[in-house]
This record gives sequence, C-alpha cells and structure tokens, in this order.
Amino acid sequence: MSDTFSLLSLCGSYFNKESKQNSNQKCKLSNPHALVVHCCLALAAIAACLKSEGGFSASVILTSSQKKQRSRLSVLAQLSSVDDTVKSCLQPHCASAMLALSSLVSLENGGQTRSSLCETALALFPRMATLHTLLKLWLSDGSEALCRYNAGLLNLFGLRDGSIGMLETRLKWGGPLAIEQASSVGIPQILIRLLTDGFSKETSDGKGGSTNRSGLSPLGVVWTLSALSQCLPGGVFREVLYRREHLKLLTELLSDIHLKALAAWTGLGGGKRGVRELINAVVDILAFPFVAVQSSPNMPSASASINSGFLLNVASPGGRIGTENKEMLKTIEQNMPQYIQVLLEV
Repeated sequence: MSDTFSLLSLCGSYFNKESKQNSNQKCKLSNPHALVVHCCLALAAIAACLKSEGGFSASVILTSSQKKQRSRLSVLAQLSSVDDTVKSCLQPHCASAMLALSSLVSLENGGQTRSSLCETALALFPRMATLHTLLKLWLSDGSEALCRYNAGLLNLFGLRDGSIGMLETRLKWGGPLAIEQASSVGIPQILIRLLTDGFSKETSDGKGGSTNRSGLSPLGVVWTLSALSQCLPGGVFREVLYRREHLKLLTELLSDIHLKALAAWTGLGGGKRGVRELINAVVDILAFPFVAVQSSPNMPSASASINSGFLLNVASPGGRIGTENKEMLKTIEQNMPQYIQVLLEV
C-alpha cells in the first residue's frame, strides 16, 4: 500500500501544473496516466473485497495515523481534480481516482456514526453543486462516446462509479442539508436517467450488439440506488415512487434476466452477494412509504410486529420521516392507496 501511494503521489506531482516543468526533468514515467488507472483500480478492488468480507475499516489501507490518512486521501482527491476542471473527470485516470476514493470511504459507511476518517474525506470531496455538474456531463453526448470507447475500467468498474460513490457518501453523511441541496438541483432525476440509460432498449453499438451507455458496474448500480434512496426524504419520493415509468424501471432491475446475469457475473458486485445487495437496495426504495407509515408515532413499534419489521427494511430512510417531518408523513399516508395501485400495475 505504501508503494502504491508513493507512485500515486509521484504521478500527482507530475500532473501538477505549477511544477510540471520540474517534474518533466525528474520523472521518467512513460505513461503516468495509465499508472494512475492501474494503481487506483487496485486500491478500489482491494477495498471492495475487504468490504465483502465485512468488519474492515478504511484504516486497514490508510493506516491508523491521521496524518497519513489525510495525506493519502489528499493524493486521491488531487488526482480526481474535480474542483480544477470538471470536464477532465471524464478521463479514465480521474474517474479511477474518484473510484478509489469512494471505495475506501465506503468501508466506513457500515457504521451508524460518522468517523473522523469520514470527516477528513468529506472535507476533500467536491461540493454538491460540482457533483451535480459532473453528473450532467456524464449524461452529455461526449461522455456517451467515451463510455462506448472504454465501457469499463478493466471490465471491473464503470467510468461513472466513482462520482456516484462520492455522491452516495456525501448524501449519507451530509445530513438533511445535503439531501436538500441534492433535491434542489435535480440530482435524483439525474440518477434515474443514469439507470434508464443502462436499461435503454435502443442502446446499440451499430453492429447488432448492445452497449452499456450508463458506465455503471454492478457496484455502481447499487451505489446509484442507495443515493436515490437517501434523497427520498427530501420530498422527491412523489416523483420517484408515484410515477409508473419509474417504478417499472426499479422492478426491471429485479427481472429474472437481470438477476441471472448478475448472479453469473464473476467480477466485483456479482454472484449471490451482488444479487442480495441489489435486491436490498431496490426494496429500500420501494418500502419507503410503508416504513414511513410504520414508523409513525401513532403506529405500534415495528419491533412488536410479527416479522419485527425486517420485511420492510426499517433501516431505510423512511424510518426517519415520522419524527422529522409530520406533514410529509401525512402526505404519504393520504397517497398510500395510489402508491399501492401503481405497485400492483407494475
């Protein structure tokens, strides 16, 4: 790990515009961009495998030294270069750096409280407005051509996974303000477009074969669903859950053909565990209204029910509505018949 971050730091110095002339004299790297891609993908793959095992913190890779943690996270943030020129993030070396940063911090996402390492990482993450601009660029025509040219990073990750991972972490740990910011600039709608792009029936490479234009791997799809789920308490649940086409999109993710393909996928995010994570992510969204109503102060405790609430994923964001927003809860209760009707239709 130490050698990997030393190489990344060297590449970061090479890319630094202020010291580029000096770097060219000292650095003999023939292809630093490719080196960054391979180092970052290695970090992301290791982090993903550690997370699949469970019980690991990002400190396993970043060390327990807060100084080293910040230094190593700063190197990845610098290589992401999100705040310098957002358009540069469409390049594979920037996308892979964002992916490594997101994957490392995702090791901390299992806890209920925000760790000091998360605090450090969030300070280095781009602002919500920058992430919004980046996601819009990913949906532009130019990025579509790039995704077709380089549909995956070594066939393990999608080019857009990293930016989605950053967004998911900022939404999870940013509190109500982050959710409000994301909803106000239309990020939930962009997330739906990304998912729709991946399931487009018109997606083709012109030779009779299909092409993944979404640029999302199985891990990226789960991160996208998680980010969308985090946005629901901001009020966008009306647009996401009360529209037939959006519910149809979510149920297509659980179709036999998709689940069989995911189960057969030998890469990260596939297999039985990948299927389970996808189903949980979709159910977290679909169960949002039910969990919100079940968590109402006027309802019996979920722990007192016959299934202890596990069937309805009581850990989903809907569990906070009853105590945080009574008006929203009232709206959800009133529209429950409409929601159930749309669910039955799809």
